Amino acid sequence: MSAKLRLTAWIAVMMLLLSLVMLVFVLWVDEKGLVDDSPERLVDTVMSNEHKFETEHSEIAWDEVDFYTRGVYCAFYDEAGQLLRGVTVDGLNPADIPFYEHEVRTVSLDGDKFYVYDTQLETFDGQPVRIRGIVAENDDSGTTHTVIVMTLMLLPVMLIISTLGGWIISKRAFDPVEKITQTANSINDGSDLSRRIALRKGSSELIALSNTFDGMFDRLERSFSAEKQFTSDASHELRTPITVIKASCDRALRKDFTREEFLETLNIIAEQANSMSDLVNHLLSLTRLQQGTERYPMGEGDLSELVREVCEDYMPENRRGINLHMDIADGVTARFNTQLFASLVQNLLQNAYRYGKEGGNIWLSLSSEGKKAVLTVRDDGIGMTPEEQEKAWQRFWQADASRSENAGSGLGLSLVKEITELHGGVISVTSSPGAGSCFTVVI
Repeated sequence: MSAKLRLTAWIAVMMLLLSLVMLVFVLWVDEKGLVDDSPERLVDTVMSNEHKFETEHSEIAWDEVDFYTRGVYCAFYDEAGQLLRGVTVDGLNPADIPFYEHEVRTVSLDGDKFYVYDTQLETFDGQPVRIRGIVAENDDSGTTHTVIVMTLMLLPVMLIISTLGGWIISKRAFDPVEKITQTANSINDGSDLSRRIALRKGSSELIALSNTFDGMFDRLERSFSAEKQFTSDASHELRTPITVIKASCDRALRKDFTREEFLETLNIIAEQANSMSDLVNHLLSLTRLQQGTERYPMGEGDLSELVREVCEDYMPENRRGINLHMDIADGVTARFNTQLFASLVQNLLQNAYRYGKEGGNIWLSLSSEGKKAVLTVRDDGIGMTPEEQEKAWQRFWQADASRSENAGSGLGLSLVKEITELHGGVISVTSSPGAGSCFTVVI
């Protein structure tokens, strides 16, 4: 049984038991005579008619009088016992049973028992009028009988309404669960990873569950997308060095090389292998940062000292006449990961070196602005157009790689952006063709 059916069945069974208990209780009360209101109804009806009794110009106004109501018969007699108006029971007239005011009496007639109540009043002209009320002892017009009838009528209706209501409520309550299940199944099939549950109506617990699932689906989609992107990028970028390595090996195998030529071929292969290794490491680092699959602990530290050490260790042997100018303020502290931030500075310097001009300059500065650390790396190289600046953060994009001496993999700035965002910071670039570029990191 589904949860909806179980809940509906439980409500129906409980309502049925409650109805049976109520019905048995009412029948027991009726059988025991704990509520026997026939005499009370008799007295109330007679007294009500007495109060309603009116005279106008010595004429009796009968319009307001109840001759029969709720099982009570009322009859009006004159002083001689002659019937004036009303309904009576044969054998219970004044000729057979004398009047006796203000006392409920029990009389028998042909094996049936009746309650009789008499009262007397005077008309406007002073003539006495006697009122007699009669009700059967087993009359079922009383409250108990009414309750029994209403119970028998209402309980089935309540049972049906409660069952239908339980079914509707449970259906509405579990509809979001079905939606979650259907969406999860469709995503599990791999047909549409972009689908989301996006539950807006339902209980707070189910909405929280839906949001949790949507968050999980987001991570799964990013993971699958990153995997596809990684595979595509890696295969595309590794194709060139692999081709060079294969060509070099093929040429070495088909041709007798001198020792010098053989070593030169090995150097070409080693360079391509190093390029492949750097590329794979960059891709792995970028993917790990984007997916958060590796933990990078942050700690408060001296950022000035770290940046200074990176700058001292960075500059390549072949400087191409490029000079590095440092303006690093002392005592700039921040919360950062040493390994990642060192990689960030190295990539910015490497980017500036690769696209700098011969005999040019690189300016690096680090300062503190309030509670923020600001790092800038500026060069006077080839620069970028506004369109190129928008593409600068894309994987494998390079600004006119043919004009740089040692074009990189095109992953450096993507990695810098991910590292900056991991530190809760922002990175921006200003550039113009032929005038160089300036990258600013704020954390």
